[in-house]
Amino acid sequence: MATTGTTSQATEHPFRVLMVTGVYPTEKLPHKGTFIKSQVDSLSAVGVEIEVLHPRPGPILLRYPLTMMGVFLKALSGHFDIVHGHYGQWCLFARMQWATPVVASFLGDDLLGTVTTNGSYSTMSRLVVRMSHWLCRRVDAVIVKSEAMKKAASGGNVFVIPNGVDFDLFRPIPRAEARAALGWDHGHYYVLFGNDPKIPVKNFPLAQAAIECLRSRGISAELVVATGLPQTKLVQYINASNALILSSIAEGSPNVVKETMACNVPVVSTEVGDVSQVIGRTKGCSVCPHDPGVLATALQQALRHTEPTTGRADIMHLDRSVVAKQVIAVYEQVISKK
Repeated sequence: MATTGTTSQATEHPFRVLMVTGVYPTEKLPHKGTFIKSQVDSLSAVGVEIEVLHPRPGPILLRYPLTMMGVFLKALSGHFDIVHGHYGQWCLFARMQWATPVVASFLGDDLLGTVTTNGSYSTMSRLVVRMSHWLCRRVDAVIVKSEAMKKAASGGNVFVIPNGVDFDLFRPIPRAEARAALGWDHGHYYVLFGNDPKIPVKNFPLAQAAIECLRSRGISAELVVATGLPQTKLVQYINASNALILSSIAEGSPNVVKETMACNVPVVSTEVGDVSQVIGRTKGCSVCPHDPGVLATALQQALRHTEPTTGRADIMHLDRSVVAKQVIAVYEQVISKK
C-alpha cells in the first residue's frame, strides 16, 4: 500500500483529509490522476493537511481488501476530519467506515456509464453506475463535474465542482518555441487528440474521419495523439498545435479541454459534458454534432484563427485555487453538520 503525505503550508484551513484514489501520478505512469494531484496541491497550499491513500497496482483480490483495511484503520484512528474518495469503487472504499464523514467525488462514467464500441454499456459499467447512485445517498456530500452528472446523481447534497486547472503550468507558450522544442515543422498544421485512442468512448475514429475530410478539401493537417505524457510535455504539445479536437461520445468535464483553453489554443469538440459552458463563448472554438464534415468545417475555422484565443481569461473561474475554495466549502459544511 503506497501512502503519500502532503504537508500543509498554512493554517487557514486546518482540516485533515484522507484522499482515497485508484489513480495518482507515479514515475511509471506520470499522466494518471494528475487532476487529483492538482487538487491535493491546491488544497495543501491553503493549509489543508492531506494524506493520499493510493494502493500500488496489483490483483484486485489483494488491492481492494488492502485499501478497505487501510481506510478503516486510518479513519478509526480519529486523525482525519474527512475521508474523500475519488471515483465509484474508491468512494465505496471510503464509505466502508462510519467513524469519519465521507465526501465522494464522481468523475464521469461512474455515474453516467461507460460506452462500449457498439454504443451500449457493459455489465461492469452498469454495476458501477448502480453502486455510485447507491453511494450518493449514503455519503455526507457528493461532488460531480457537470450539471448532467448532478441530474444523474441520486441524493440531495450534491455540488457541481469541475476539476481546476494549474494556470502556472498550463500557460501560453509561443507556438514557434513549442514546436522547436518538439522538433515539429513550423509551417505545418497540427491537430491534437489528447486522449487514449484505445478507449472507445473517446471516439478516435471520428477524429480521424474529420482530418480525412479536411484533406479531401485540400487542407493538409496531421492528427497528433498525446497520451501517457507527463504534464510538462503535454503543455508543449498543446501550445505547438493549431487546435485540439475532442471527439468523445460522452464526458463529464474533460480536463484536456480546460488545459487547452488555459493555453489560449482553439478547441473543437463534440457536444459532451460541460464543454459548451467551457468553450461556448470563446472565438476560435466550436461545439459540434458527431459528424466528421461538421467537425472538419470547425477545424478549418480554428486553423484560420491565427491569434491566441481568449480561452484563459474565459475560464479564470476554473483556476485550481478558486476550485480549492469550493471544495473547502464542502468540507466545512460536512464538518459543521457532524
